[in-house]
Amino acid sequence: MKKNLKTVKTGIIFGLVLISMFAVFIPNASAGIIKVKPLINVTYPTTQENIIPNSGVLIIPLSTTFTLTGIGASTVETGSLLMDTPVSIQLKVESKEDWIDASIDNPLVSLKLTKNEPMVSNLKITVTGKAPAFQLGSVRISATSKEQPGLLFTIAQDIAYFDVSFVVGYWPVVNYQLPKGNLIQIGPTDTADFEIDLENIGNGVTYVEIVPLEIPKDWSVSIASSVTLSSAAVQNPEGIKSAVHLIIKPPYGFGFHNERQTFKVQFTPQYLGRSDLVGQTETITFTVQSVGMSAGTGFEIPLIVIVLIVIGFILYLYIHKYRGK
Repeated sequence: MKKNLKTVKTGIIFGLVLISMFAVFIPNASAGIIKVKPLINVTYPTTQENIIPNSGVLIIPLSTTFTLTGIGASTVETGSLLMDTPVSIQLKVESKEDWIDASIDNPLVSLKLTKNEPMVSNLKITVTGKAPAFQLGSVRISATSKEQPGLLFTIAQDIAYFDVSFVVGYWPVVNYQLPKGNLIQIGPTDTADFEIDLENIGNGVTYVEIVPLEIPKDWSVSIASSVTLSSAAVQNPEGIKSAVHLIIKPPYGFGFHNERQTFKVQFTPQYLGRSDLVGQTETITFTVQSVGMSAGTGFEIPLIVIVLIVIGFILYLYIHKYRGK
């Protein structure tokens, strides 16, 4: 009798252990036996304005949606408790060119199968001056869904990749340096030579139109009408610099000169071959001081000699006349 009672106690204890194990493991083992794969989709507008380097942010709206695919997908979408369960999808910038800076506002989206409305996140993009003009830029985005378990079905974790592309605009920026300054003092017969060093720090091959403005009367001005500069963003950097010379000659009529004049030269950059893509015009002012005596253009010298001869002859006659008395 005691032996049977002992056997019963042992069986009860063993049964309780088994029940505890089933209580712990069976729900976890049976929940979401069938895994259903999500199909993530991220779309964005295909037409955007070109983004100009160093001058603004391009905002691209990303619309995220998902559906289910595979065995059990239609059942989950129409008659499962998972219909109203939010599914989290994490958006992340995976890769990009070095000259791109990209980030995502509201990168974590939450979607339900019962709502077909997409969740919108904003991809913000800026580019540096190293981005070549009209280059197609690309940012790779990953979208990772979090696993969502149910009693019979589980929406599995998944990851999808999307490439968001855009076009880099033209950034026309030219730097101007004056190694000798913008003020020169010369004599009336001398020439003022101003050196202007130009450097293209923009992102495209640039044609610079050069126009002298308001040339004073009797002054002579000459300078190249244009110069073409390559860009470090697209070509060998050897061609991004060039020097032009502004040559100014003052009037040199006979007599003493003390004249001061200012000269303005206008520089306008534009994309080579595209006159509609024009940068900011830069106007540089130069000053020339002409001081000194000038013998004139040449015909004054014989006149001076004749005048001196006449004066000398008159003096000669005057002296001999009075000596004769």
